[in-house]
Formats: sequence, structure tokens, C-alpha cells
Amino acid sequence: MRVFSRKMDNVVEVYDTDIDDTGLELVRTFAVPPRSTFKEPGSEGHAVTRSRDRLIYATDTAVLRVDPDGREEWRFDLGARGPGCGVSYTDVELSADDSLVWVYAPNAMADRGREDEWIVLDAVTGELRDRHVLPTVGHGGDQYPLSDGRMLLEVGEGQDGIQIYLGTPAAAPHDYGWGDRSLHGVSPDGTRFVTVGHDAEDLAVHAFPGGEVLFRCTLADFGFDEDADGVSLEWSPGFLDDDTVVAVVYGAYGEEDDTDWWRHLRVDAHTGRLLGEIEITTVSQYDMEVLGDGTYVITDTDGTLRRM
Repeated sequence: MRVFSRKMDNVVEVYDTDIDDTGLELVRTFAVPPRSTFKEPGSEGHAVTRSRDRLIYATDTAVLRVDPDGREEWRFDLGARGPGCGVSYTDVELSADDSLVWVYAPNAMADRGREDEWIVLDAVTGELRDRHVLPTVGHGGDQYPLSDGRMLLEVGEGQDGIQIYLGTPAAAPHDYGWGDRSLHGVSPDGTRFVTVGHDAEDLAVHAFPGGEVLFRCTLADFGFDEDADGVSLEWSPGFLDDDTVVAVVYGAYGEEDDTDWWRHLRVDAHTGRLLGEIEITTVSQYDMEVLGDGTYVITDTDGTLRRM
């Protein structure tokens, strides 16, 4: 089971999910600077070691590793943002064995005077292991560690699309070259990954590592009118387990389309067959986080996390 954590305004909460099948216990809290915004600098992406006693996080200028008391153990400088800075959010992720830290640095949007980079650091010392220039102008990235030490990266370029890369330590990244697919997770057995189209009209499961489409689901496949205004497949699916993908369909109704609705639908991860709806209420269409073992975490209206 991977480490589960969540970032609040100025803390990172770390949870133990190994208690039982639906257990979720808060075991540690790390203080961090407030969240970075477009106008105000602060903390950005984060990752927690499997021992749950070390936090690695990014700010607008650096990546840091801290101990349970918040004492800095190392710092890797990214450089200050320039005066032409736009929306730019640095992402950090640990490799599956906690040995490396992968950093997506959106340097172009941060106006650092250089291109975007995918950086690999030694997780214990912060020493630079590798550095790759990316041909992107990204606002931010999301990374997915693979059991063999590799990493998948999605770079969001806003209206210009989405790029997906496969990273291998000490080798050049592989560019899938699509530009219009949003990455949302890897199957627990590491044989498939799931994407949603940039236009939010379809969901696809791909073979890993090649990326071949194994099946594709459209809104019509889920029983919805593809021509209906405001109905889309949200950028929030994931593998509930090796056999099941959760898809989220979103829509709005009312005279001003001011009332939102969303449904969580189970899909056979091998065939694309619709398996039925998960009848739960979440605070938003993005709230569910699947853990890959058949369980998921949602947020109660009072902010309490609940594993189901």
C-alpha cells in the first residue's frame, strides 16, 4: 500500500492505511508554508516516504526534505521566479523504492529563463542524479511511480494540451506524443494506464509501456447523450483495483446550468464493460481518491477523511 497523505493550507497530513481493509489513521502532521498561488509564493507539490517520517516538498524556489520536526535535511535550488511568471506549480514524487525524487519544474511559466525540466534527485542526500529538458510550457504536472523504478509524468499546458512522458533513471524520457490525453493512473499490476481526452469526451485504457489503446469508452457507452450541453467525462478516473476503473461523469442542470451533478461509474478494466454505479455522495467530482486495493478515500462535509 502506498503512503496516503493530503495537503491542507499549511500542513501535510500523513495517514496509515495498513490498519485493516477500511482503516485510515492520522499518524503525523508536517508544517509547510501556505499553498502557493498565482500571486503569492508558498509550498507546492509534496511526497512522503514509506516510513512516514520524512516529507519532501517543493516551494516556488526549491525542493526540500525535512524530518518530523520540520528541520531541513537538504535543499535543491530551482531558482527564483521571474517578473513574467504565470501559473506554475512544481510537482515532486518519490520512486516506488523511495530512493529517488522526481521533480517536474515548469520553468518556462515560472519565467526562470530556461526550459521546463524533469529532474531526478537522490532522496537521501538531495544530490542531482539526472536532469532532462522538456519541450513543454507547462503550468504543472502529475507523476505516477512504477514498481520497477520508472515514472510516468503528465504535463498540463492549459489550452495547448497535455503531454505524457515515461521516465527511466539515467535515460532520456519517452514522449508518447499525443498532446490530447490526460493521464490518471496506472493499474496496480503495472500493465495498463488510464487517460481521458483533453476534450473530456472519452476515457481510454492503454497497454503499458507501449500506450496501445485496449479499449475506449465514450459518454454514449455510459448511457449519456454525447450532444448534451455540459455533460462530460471528468479528469478524475483511476484504478480501483486491477480489474476495475472508476469513471466520473459530470453535468449541470437548471436554467443557468448552475446546479452540478456527478456520478461514479465502475468499468471493467479489461473490456470496458460498464459494471454499475458507486452510489456515494462526494463533496466534489474530484474528491474520490482510489487506492488500488479496492478501497477509496472521500471527504465528509466536515472535512474528515473516510476510507470505504
